[in-house]
Amino acid sequence: MTPEIDDIEKAAHTITRLIEQLHAKKSTAQEKELSSARLLGLAKGKKECRKIIGRNVNAMPSFISLVRNGTPLAKLNSASILTVLCKDENMRSKLLIGGCIPPLLSLLKSDSVDARRAAAEAIYEVSLCGIDDDDDIVGTKIFVTEGVVPSLWDQLKMKKKQDQTVEGYLVGALRNLCGDRDCFWTVTLEDGGVDIILKLLQSSNAASQSNAASLLARLIRTFPFSVSKIVESGAVQVLAQLLGDEINLVVRASVVNALEAITSKSEEAKNVARDLDGIHLLISAVVTSPVDEENERVLQSYGTQALANLCGGMSALIVYLGGLSLSPRLTEPIADILGALAYALRKSTSETTEAPRYSIDPRTYLGSYVKSIWKC
Repeated sequence: MTPEIDDIEKAAHTITRLIEQLHAKKSTAQEKELSSARLLGLAKGKKECRKIIGRNVNAMPSFISLVRNGTPLAKLNSASILTVLCKDENMRSKLLIGGCIPPLLSLLKSDSVDARRAAAEAIYEVSLCGIDDDDDIVGTKIFVTEGVVPSLWDQLKMKKKQDQTVEGYLVGALRNLCGDRDCFWTVTLEDGGVDIILKLLQSSNAASQSNAASLLARLIRTFPFSVSKIVESGAVQVLAQLLGDEINLVVRASVVNALEAITSKSEEAKNVARDLDGIHLLISAVVTSPVDEENERVLQSYGTQALANLCGGMSALIVYLGGLSLSPRLTEPIADILGALAYALRKSTSETTEAPRYSIDPRTYLGSYVKSIWKC
């Protein structure tokens, strides 16, 4: 850490001077490259420095101007600064309103991989406005007016193989923007979004796969009428292939989310999932122990509900798992069966919306728990 960062007053003075150099018309291209590089280092170094930069009225116009008209290095530095500043939620809307989107979309078409990565990451960070505030009408209008969603789809549709880092950020930005807003999803559907999502699911990029699965789940829940087309395109088969134990856990969590969505809306999807050994795959996914609580919650909640979809409801799932645990010829590891059964029982007691199709007493399966524990 440099002395400038340790001494906030000195850092503030330095930041002001560097921004003045960026803003001044008489500064040379090389001076702007050096100034933007030093500002990037200060912004990365300490939160207080980012706050000082954010309060300077000339900072955002200068960075955005450099992304638009600077040298390749100045563009890269400035886009990276915007990314770092966007870590602060309050800065995202300020940058969005300040006009950062057009130059970033332009930089995304650069021949430089580093420049495209910087632009893609900045767009991803700014797009978090799309999920931070559902009532941000101004932000939504800016994204629509600037044609962000079509531009991102165009990048993903390119026949030229996309850099994996860039691809991951672009799909992440689309995931952020395509929530429950009809305006974005209409564009997505009209622009061949389903085919692109399936292509991304089959990529070797875990970030793209995870974000694509999340996108697919949102698409299904927002536009149920699109489900038949999605099923016909082979989505269930692709999703089932991503439930194996060797698959990245973050990807599996997103895939389980998508499978729950599609099996809740389509009988055909349920039949396909059953034929692909979906029950076995989902039981294994539900009892997986991820490294973080969020993915654990997704796997358990959506995985259990997806199992219920395949079995005819939560009550039917509990009966099925209970019977499976008592069977002398187990088709699953007993620990997995009991784990899935425990999640199903817990979910059934916390959710009372399902009309009871079976009379269930959880104590019926207590014996199987005890017997199975002794076997272990």
